[in-house]
Amino acid sequence: MSGFTHLHTASGFSLRYGASHPERLVERAAGQGMHALALTDRDTLAGAIRFAKACMGAEGEIKGGDRVRPIFGVDLAVASYGEGARRAVRPRTPARGGAFVDESAPRVTFLARDGAHAWAELCRLVTAAHARSGTADGARGVAEGLGSPDGVRVPGGSHPLDGSGPLAVTGPPV
Repeated sequence: MSGFTHLHTASGFSLRYGASHPERLVERAAGQGMHALALTDRDTLAGAIRFAKACMGAEGEIKGGDRVRPIFGVDLAVASYGEGARRAVRPRTPARGGAFVDESAPRVTFLARDGAHAWAELCRLVTAAHARSGTADGARGVAEGLGSPDGVRVPGGSHPLDGSGPLAVTGPPV
């Protein structure tokens, strides 16, 4: 399985959606001979440091001396992008404990390319999403946080919020 990379993995930092600690995820990836793993928690980058340390530590060691390469990302709720975009009306979903969660916003997984610039872009996106989360137009904060569509790309070249795909990549082009 060494040629396969999980690009959408949630840890226990994705409350209600993930259970394993980043160290355990890295340990399992190394045990499977995976050379890379993406951590894409929902709406947070809180597990990124533990994930990076695990990849550099004993948990990330693959047979033969290689290490699991960390790929940093985040899974964010976003508003539809473009003219005439309208939020789908869906019933609220009961969550564990009886609370209701509105899951009607589409989600996009953002992955950072190598380098500090890409990490900064991820941080900026998460900050924009959280800063606007209390407003009626909360999820659209991500679209506004992007500024220019050049800052974040979707494989295929379109804007990440136009509904063309669930994956976007931050950072300079390769």
